[in-house]
Amino acid sequence: MTFKKGDIVRIKCEAQPGPLDDVAITISTDTGVISGFVKQNLVERRGEEAFVLGKVVKADGDVVEIQLPGSFFTSARGVASLPTLIWSMRKYRAIRS
Repeated sequence: MTFKKGDIVRIKCEAQPGPLDDVAITISTDTGVISGFVKQNLVERRGEEAFVLGKVVKADGDVVEIQLPGSFFTSARGVASLPTLIWSMRKYRAIRS
């Protein structure tokens, strides 16, 4: 799957209720774990699965950088660099909106 700057994607995550109208999310990747809080309206649920919406800010070969909206413990700017191969071959993948 090819991504380009500006694409809106869904990224599979674990989601639990957070404070106020936030949701605590965790995204596991081969490069580490991204954890933080996002607003409820940015989390989509499909049956038992949860996805957080993000925006592609850079697509360069096998790596895509995604801007995640919210407040994150492990990423100061809310940007995750994820190998596209991981997304296409594993359950932690992005799906175009």
